[in-house]
Parts: sequence; structure tokens; C-alpha cells
Amino acid sequence: MAAPMAPSMVPKEEEPSAVDLANNEAGTPADALYDKCAQRSQGTVFFQRDLSNMQVAETMAELTMLLQELCDRHLMKLMTFEGEPCWKLRSRAEADKLRRLTPDERLLYHHIDQVQAEGIWSKALRARTNVTQQVLTKCLKSLESKDLVQSVMSVKFPNRKMYLLKHLRPSEDIAGGPWQSEGDFDTALIETISGIVAQHIENETCIKVPGNWNDYERPDRTADMAQKKAQVQGIRDIEDAPAVKPYHQPRDPNSSKIVHKNNPQYPTSASVAEWLNSKEILRGKTVREDDMEQLLEMMVLDGRLEKISGTNYRTVLTAIDTKVYNGFVDAPCGNCPVFDLCGDEGEISARTCVYFGQWLETQSEEV
Repeated sequence: MAAPMAPSMVPKEEEPSAVDLANNEAGTPADALYDKCAQRSQGTVFFQRDLSNMQVAETMAELTMLLQELCDRHLMKLMTFEGEPCWKLRSRAEADKLRRLTPDERLLYHHIDQVQAEGIWSKALRARTNVTQQVLTKCLKSLESKDLVQSVMSVKFPNRKMYLLKHLRPSEDIAGGPWQSEGDFDTALIETISGIVAQHIENETCIKVPGNWNDYERPDRTADMAQKKAQVQGIRDIEDAPAVKPYHQPRDPNSSKIVHKNNPQYPTSASVAEWLNSKEILRGKTVREDDMEQLLEMMVLDGRLEKISGTNYRTVLTAIDTKVYNGFVDAPCGNCPVFDLCGDEGEISARTCVYFGQWLETQSEEV
């Protein structure tokens, strides 16, 4: 990235007179060079070879004089790229504002321009320029009033006011990540993006199926009861009796539910960040992998996602209307009123217990 560099010659500090402005109107070689550069796209960086190919100056010495003149008039900014000098255009409106600055304001503007989007702390700016606090405060207020400089509070250092050029967007170290707004976490934005990301991960890892997709055929309970009655009559120990499965109502085939896919490509924080950036949902903001990982980990803690293999994520599926029993409390024997009268033989036994029938949603066997 090209870095701003102090001009080799000190810019003129005095304001140009009306005669100078008249002499610098369009038609001079310097303005011709500026107009040719202005035909390129905004933000283009020009190297010496590019400017020589425009054939405005006949010699290198003449080109150097034209560039110096444009820099003195603040129409061009001198920078360096990998040790090589280069230039970048300023608009005529911006150049006109810079020409009207005082020497102290121009000095502060130059240092703020050097740091670009990273910004500079007012205390550091004073140390670099060696101006008094009174002059610093007055000049910064003047630059802000002229729409040349903006001040923002740093998220990383909340007590520091950072200064950068008006047209630049603060870096994430200053303004915070995509989930922050004016130094605070934007809860409404986070909730909205979380819902969008959760839906995307669900589409990637789950499929919708009918409500009765895994129902077994409903058994003939009359035949099962007759078979069980014959077996129980020949068994004296309840532990030897066959297990009785609870009866569940068949599920509605018109409803739907989601289940995990078989061997899906589980999303990662990098893939989700790339997908979100491609949708341009966060206008003017780019979500990095670290930012997305922060959001996904929050969703894991909220129980909306689960982590697979340490780096992949999938939707959490919860059982709906599933009864969880505690055998010591829910089993009939735990609070049976006739527990002391129950035995292997006699009128009260496990084979004829009506409470077992209610608990297992079956019918008790009468011997």
C-alpha cells in the first residue's frame, strides 16, 4: 500500500494571491498534467513512468517542476510505494481548502493524512508536531469545521479521541468489528444476523421430512395382549416376563420436522463469513473469520448451534414432547399404596397390577 511521504520541498505557507490564482488557471502545463491524471479512475496512484508517458513534459526536469508545482498547490500528494515515489490526485475543492489553512493547521493535517484509516491520538499528534495544547485544540476544531478531519472515539481505548481524514472510514481497531456500532455492541443487529446464520446452517446440515417419516406400523394390540396373557400365565417371576413397549399415538403425516443430513458438508466460520459477505447483508462492512467465529461461539452457548470436530457447526435438534422418566419416582412401585401386600403369589402381584397398566399405557393382565 502506498504510504504518504513528506514532500521533498516545503510547501508554500502563504496564501496565493489573486494574480497567482489567475496564472494557475487551466491552460498551464501543470493543469494539463492534472487534467490528464483526472481522466483515470478515482484513487489511482501514479508513478513517474506513468506521468512521463502522458507526454506533457518534454524532459524529466520539467516533469519534476510540474509535479512540485501541483504539490505546492495541494492538487497532488506525494507518497512512496516500496521505496519508489508516487503521486495521488486531490480534488480541486479539497486543494482549495488546504490552501486556505494556516501553517499549523497544514502541519496537523499532514500528520493525520499519513496515518490514514488507523487514526492518530491527539496526544500522539501533539508529540509529533511539538505544538502547544492550545494551538492543537484550536487547529483541530478548525479542521473539523472545514470538513477536512473527523474525530472518533476508539473502541480499543475508550478514553482516546482519534483523528482521521473526513472521507475515510475508521479501521476496526477504532470503530470496532461488524457487530459494534458507535463503540457498543448492536444487539438488534446481532440478533438479526444470528437468525440469518442459523437458517443458513440449518439449510446446510438438515432436511425437512414428514411428521411420520420414521413411524413403524401400528401393531395389532388385541393379538399382542392375548400373546402376553398366555406368556404371563406361565411365568411366575416378573423379571422373566417380556418387556412391554409404551403405546404412542401416530404422528400427523401432514406436519413436518427437520432431521440432520447424512454426511453433510458442515459449515465453518470461514465458509459462513464468505457466504454472508457474498450476500452483502452488512452494507459497507466486511465480516472476517474471527468475527464470525465470535458470533458462532455465542450461538453455541445459547444452544442454537453445536460444534462438530472442533471447527464445524450444525443445527441443534431438540426432542419435542418427549417424556423423561425417573424410575425411582415415576415407577408405580415407588409410591404404591399396597406395596407391602404385593408378592409373587396372591391377589396383588406385578402381573395383575393396575398401576403398571396405567404407567405403561397398557392393560393389566388378570390371571
